[in-house]
Amino acid sequence: MKVTENEKRYENPHRNISFDIIRFLAIFFVMYNHRETYSFFSHLPYMSVGYILTLCATALCKCGPPLFFMVSGALILHKKESFSRILKHRVLRIVTVMLVLCMLTKVMYSNAGNPIQIFMTGLNWYLYSYVGYLMMLPFMRLLVEHMSIDDMKLFVILSAILYAAGGILIPFSNYTENFTGFFRIYNASWASDCWNFVFPILGYIFVQFAERENIGISRKKIFYLLFLSTIVSMAICMQLMNYDINVNSGQNLEMIRQHAILLPSCFLFFALYCIFSKKQVTEKKGKILTEMSASVFGIFLIETHTVYSLKIYEAVAVLIPNAGLYLCSIVSIMAQVVLYGLVIFVLRRIPIVRKVL
Repeated sequence: MKVTENEKRYENPHRNISFDIIRFLAIFFVMYNHRETYSFFSHLPYMSVGYILTLCATALCKCGPPLFFMVSGALILHKKESFSRILKHRVLRIVTVMLVLCMLTKVMYSNAGNPIQIFMTGLNWYLYSYVGYLMMLPFMRLLVEHMSIDDMKLFVILSAILYAAGGILIPFSNYTENFTGFFRIYNASWASDCWNFVFPILGYIFVQFAERENIGISRKKIFYLLFLSTIVSMAICMQLMNYDINVNSGQNLEMIRQHAILLPSCFLFFALYCIFSKKQVTEKKGKILTEMSASVFGIFLIETHTVYSLKIYEAVAVLIPNAGLYLCSIVSIMAQVVLYGLVIFVLRRIPIVRKVL
């Protein structure tokens, strides 16, 4: 009987649970980004504490997809695989998922267009981006393999500077296009255009910083530098968003948020990795964490390709009518995670489904 990768992980008494924790946080951020929580600040008094916190949260929740890419980079950039194996075992899996989604979308939504249109443009952007990342794996592996510690530090510093600089200029549209022409890889029209290149490498780098000795700076200093950088990033982001709301009617808010999350994503990833990577769990807990972590991708697919999330939110609002918009959204997110997780758990009992989900 063939032993799957997940079953092998059950047998590992030293399972690294940090990646599971990061995945759980990432899927929460994705769902938060898609709920009423995302625009809740607009219902609060201007510059009140609640306004500031929820406005910052609309930026912080953009860390979801970058964290997914960072986990992937940390887990697979160091591996030795032929391009044919990448195509057969990684790209084919995602393309299969996309084809199944196309068929389901066509069945559920009669006006969705033909299957080719759905496959090319009708699915969540992350799937296309992830396929692009997988296709570039051989070259990205060559890059990180030849990086010294100083190269890694330089990559982090330059990425942070170039990525943030474009974000700072976004509200001032006369300057933005000229600037992004020089640094397109970091400052494309949609900042997420570079996430599938930059964040996998950052994930790999910060694991190296956490695991290697004699890198010239302590883990504690890295932690505090990233923490302070996150505070500064969020403060600048909030000022830019407020400026854009007052001057441009908020038309650039999405781009400002996307450009604010490089350092916060690095902080969350590094902090959670350092806290949980050495934690040991029992075999039973390891199995539970493995199954929960393996369900995250399926939860993401249901969240991003169906209307059930909205229906769950509406049901929660009916059940607790006096809870308020924000609390209803948080409760609905928790309900989604449980319900979608149960659906994926059942589906993964089917061997052919388990291979792709």
